[in-house]
Amino acid sequence: MTGDAARDSRPAFSASVARAAALAALASAVQLLFVYRKVHVNGTFAWASRDIYWTSPLANIVLLVALAAILWGLGRIVPRLRSATVIDAAVGTVAALAALLVIGGLAEWAVLLLALGAGVQWSRLGTGRAQVVQRWVTRLGLAVGLLSIVGGLGERLTRSRRAGAGDVAAASGPNVLLIIWDTVRAANLGLYGYARATSPELEQLARDGVTWNWAMSPAPWTLPSHCSMFTGLHPGEHSCRWDDPLRGDTVTLAGEFRRHGWRTGGFVANPFYTTAETGLQRGFGVWEDFRLSPRQVLLSSTLMQTAIARDVLTGDGWAGKTKALRQLKLRGDPKPLSDRKLATHVVDEFLEWQAREQRPFFAALNLFDAHDPYDPPAPWRTKFSASPDRVALYDGGIAYMDHELGRLLRELEQRGALANTVVVVTSDHGEMFGEHGIENHGHALYLPLIHVPLVIRAPGRLAAGIRSESTVGLRDLGATLLELAGISEPGRFPGQSLVPTATAAADTTPGARLVLAETERSKLFWGKGPARDGAMHALMDDRYHYIRDGKGREELFRYRVDTGQTENLAGLDTSRAAWYRSRLGTVSRRLVQ
Repeated sequence: MTGDAARDSRPAFSASVARAAALAALASAVQLLFVYRKVHVNGTFAWASRDIYWTSPLANIVLLVALAAILWGLGRIVPRLRSATVIDAAVGTVAALAALLVIGGLAEWAVLLLALGAGVQWSRLGTGRAQVVQRWVTRLGLAVGLLSIVGGLGERLTRSRRAGAGDVAAASGPNVLLIIWDTVRAANLGLYGYARATSPELEQLARDGVTWNWAMSPAPWTLPSHCSMFTGLHPGEHSCRWDDPLRGDTVTLAGEFRRHGWRTGGFVANPFYTTAETGLQRGFGVWEDFRLSPRQVLLSSTLMQTAIARDVLTGDGWAGKTKALRQLKLRGDPKPLSDRKLATHVVDEFLEWQAREQRPFFAALNLFDAHDPYDPPAPWRTKFSASPDRVALYDGGIAYMDHELGRLLRELEQRGALANTVVVVTSDHGEMFGEHGIENHGHALYLPLIHVPLVIRAPGRLAAGIRSESTVGLRDLGATLLELAGISEPGRFPGQSLVPTATAAADTTPGARLVLAETERSKLFWGKGPARDGAMHALMDDRYHYIRDGKGREELFRYRVDTGQTENLAGLDTSRAAWYRSRLGTVSRRLVQ
């Protein structure tokens, strides 16, 4: 028997594993080059964890080594599968597939054909003189994988060491805790009269603070809303867009707190528009976004982002999983699947960090459990119905976040920190469930999308049990928190403090404290809405809600009376519509069309 024949019939398991690991690392190198280009060259989003530079190679190594081991084990039953040629062909095909999946525009059949061809060619390198090439490729791949994993782990350790260090002496003001319930509209909270008991903990907090009955988000989706809260700028004034992060040298709320001696930490769950690459982490000493879990590591591989893998992972029962296997689809959603971070995880991260802090802190939390696909954990999944529909699941997600709010506040109280902590609970935007024929969010400016909760508890600074009737905007939240913390530098941070509105009275003077909401032309891949036609703007005061879309169509509602916004007064009260139109021209900024 020749040496080559012996190699094919009795391959060394360790050599097969080494080749599989090397190809896995090289496939990841292709993926990471694409991620680096998108984030650092193009300045857009890859929706990837900062840990992907080591988790992707690790995930691909685990998957491809497992494939090689499975074929080796099956060789006991089918001896031909233990052939190095067969194992190399199979591993080479899957590795090529992992690399090719990052290239957009290729048809699925083309991707499969190219991957298969690459796998066959790799297996042919294992015979004769070509073995030298295969050995050098293997060495290169192993070196790339080792450097990536070690370098990534080192970067994470460095990030942990430098987290939270301040440059100045400790502040003497209160702690400030900003809690953002992602995608929660005011209409579905018991605090605002909803029939279901979705917010008992928030209602308890409200009894000790101020509730704004008419708080409005500056945008109907996450990133521009967060950017406005964190900078005091209108959406048209900052850079946050569907594909663009917060840029420039804009003064940020966290940066101001840190500059004055507060420790700053962000703990977020939205895996698309609150990650570090969005720029929201600017000014924060700590920014915890993606979970670091075995599931998240595996999901760092492009192989686990294929439609077939995603459907197997998320499919309902064996029927859904077997259907996914039969369909063999490759292309999944444009945004990567991640290990969903529950409110419990966010709260635990914050509490662990807070326990180590010896100086006043500013912390921002984003809880994601009311966001689609509306999948709260048990028992909240069936809290409002044994067979919940979408709204019951949405309400269950809110109730779950509310429960975690109570747990967080009780723990701070036990630690003796709550008495000196300003606590804010709000939302970045709402949600639509068929109103005006619209689902989801991001593509309109109707009340369900911008009317959000706002409660601030500030012991010794704001009166307790107040419900303010003033219409206010979350763009002014940053200026409010800086005032409550005792940081006052007029003209440095945009916006008007909401402290003067923390009374039960409402100012009904036309145009008093106009609130602006904006959204750019929608690029979402679901649903329909007027923002599909271009950028939209809205103005609100204590009586009217004026909306103008990208085609110049106008709507005017007496929203406090007509909460369903069914009667458009723009054509009936043309002079009033014209007044808001003229005011809009003076306060809005041009958005991307």
